[in-house]
Amino acid sequence: MLQEHLGYVSDATRLRQYTEAIRRTIKPGDRVMDLGCGTGVLGLLCLRSGAARVYAVDETAMIEVARGTLERAGLGDKAVFIRGKSRRIDLPEQVDAIVCDQVGYFGFDAGIVPDLADARRRFLKPGGALIPAAITLYAAGVESEDAYAPVAGWGAEPVPSEMRWLREQAVNTRYPVNLRAAALLTASSLLGTMNLREDHDGLTSWTADLHVTRDGILHGIAGWFDGELAAGVCMTNAPLAMQPIARAQAFLPIGEAARVRAGDRVGVTVMARPADDLMAWVVELPTGRRLRHSTWNGMLLAPADLLLADPSRVPRPNRMAVARAIVLGYCDGLRTTREIEAAVLRDHPALFPSAEEISRVVALVLARETE
Repeated sequence: MLQEHLGYVSDATRLRQYTEAIRRTIKPGDRVMDLGCGTGVLGLLCLRSGAARVYAVDETAMIEVARGTLERAGLGDKAVFIRGKSRRIDLPEQVDAIVCDQVGYFGFDAGIVPDLADARRRFLKPGGALIPAAITLYAAGVESEDAYAPVAGWGAEPVPSEMRWLREQAVNTRYPVNLRAAALLTASSLLGTMNLREDHDGLTSWTADLHVTRDGILHGIAGWFDGELAAGVCMTNAPLAMQPIARAQAFLPIGEAARVRAGDRVGVTVMARPADDLMAWVVELPTGRRLRHSTWNGMLLAPADLLLADPSRVPRPNRMAVARAIVLGYCDGLRTTREIEAAVLRDHPALFPSAEEISRVVALVLARETE
């Protein structure tokens, strides 16, 4: 986790662009929500620009990194640290701005659309600022054996033939890739823009024509974004950008690599349901053949998993749910953790196969579901 965040805070281009956007947006005395705060670096920039209060929200242990960061900056008294999913927490007041960086590789694939929509509706003052306010998406055709390796590898030696069926899952998966300009077979094409001040709760679809600029082998489609941080301030992970942020692009493979020639047209349609983290892509080859892929088909789902999604199913608590109810039933505001564990071991010795596992589950439930 720290390694991932080191990449964010050591990205000089990203920091420079957020710093400028915050300088142009945050006014002295503003209240700000740092959504998915991570290390707290964006909240730090907001406080240094005059914000009176920052609400730092993160569901992971990175919230303690944010706390340590702002305390060491002498600004801990101006921050409120909240650990939890943003859609499950409340703030004591509305804020003047919300800042976040959950844009992933393709601009919408790290939760920014549903999380920011919920925060905007519940926490942002009328006319308040969003950083970023919009995400513009681009696509291009790609020739890259390296990018295609996670797909091709399942159909080649030395993978046993009995396992090569997994290539079908692999080709329906989105991958992060760091592309060089030489890997692009087509000019980049605009897919569309997601205005983050609007709701995008359902299926969104974008279509574009990609024009092949050289002969080569088409392995798939690359996607990237421009994020509008403030008026005149954007960040991008485009492989051809003069000053891109240090962020990979998204690679959407196709089932069969196809030879294309300069002047050919490749049609692409990208569909997404950001709230469910689902994507699909259709690639129309110059021959007219269409290749259809979806991350749903890339999921390794057992028949039992599919049954769980059946709305006509009559649900029953599973073993873990029963255990959770038992453990929480002992939380009366009087018993200590040690006393609850002892009571569960005494009263429910067959809850799990061993006393060690019962104790582990008790500790897990109490850590996740109590305060």
